[in-house]
Amino acid sequence: MIPNPIRHPASHRHVVRPRAGSVALVNRAATWILALALAVAPALAQTAAPPPERHVIYLHGRIVQEEQSPRPRHPRFGYYELNGILDAFRQHGFVVTGEIRPKEATVDQSADHVVEQVRKLLESGVAPDHITVVGASMGAGIALVASARLQNPEVRFAVLGTCLSANVRRLSDSQGKGGPAGHILAIRESSDEVTGGCSPWKDDTGAHAGLVAREIVLDTGLHHGFLYRPMPEWLDPVVEWINGADGPEPPKPKNGEDRPPPHP
Repeated sequence: MIPNPIRHPASHRHVVRPRAGSVALVNRAATWILALALAVAPALAQTAAPPPERHVIYLHGRIVQEEQSPRPRHPRFGYYELNGILDAFRQHGFVVTGEIRPKEATVDQSADHVVEQVRKLLESGVAPDHITVVGASMGAGIALVASARLQNPEVRFAVLGTCLSANVRRLSDSQGKGGPAGHILAIRESSDEVTGGCSPWKDDTGAHAGLVAREIVLDTGLHHGFLYRPMPEWLDPVVEWINGADGPEPPKPKNGEDRPPPHP
């Protein structure tokens, strides 16, 4: 005969209950973890968010338009390296456009196209100071006309191989809107015959409302060909300008001159 199992009264069963101190400790730890997560989350989100893109619209020189080639050869200055220049800007992380203009396009037509490009970027949400129009030679003239028509003091421009002082005066008279506006960096070469008679730029904010301008005069000895290739002498200050720098300081005076005198 199998004996009946011994049954203990319910009152004799052993029930393990957590101590009050342990519960409080767990609650405190959970509170600290939650607070830490809430504090770190915004920082993690901010770290993960990429910086806003900076856009560059590059306007090439006349020879590229006339030859309808990204690498035309000048008998004196050599090859114009359009693709090399565009790639140099892209290597700095910029969003770059630099199509070849139609052969028959005029300066006015090209400037209107640039104005349209800039306005589309602005409408898409790009901040004006994250847009830079870079123009070389004929492209510099187009960029300055576009700046006069846009009249946006925050859009940035960099112009190579042109005379800023003469163009600001000319466009102030012809455009009827106060001339070029925006943040403009002008770079010319002291041996360049195209700008040999150029008067140094003198910043006069009272005369040019909405215009912040800086000028650099290089001394490479390459004449107008200095802008044919992505040389660090002009590329580095332009990249700093695109990135929002206030602009490089003008060269220190030499022999009492405001700027190095142009070569004859």
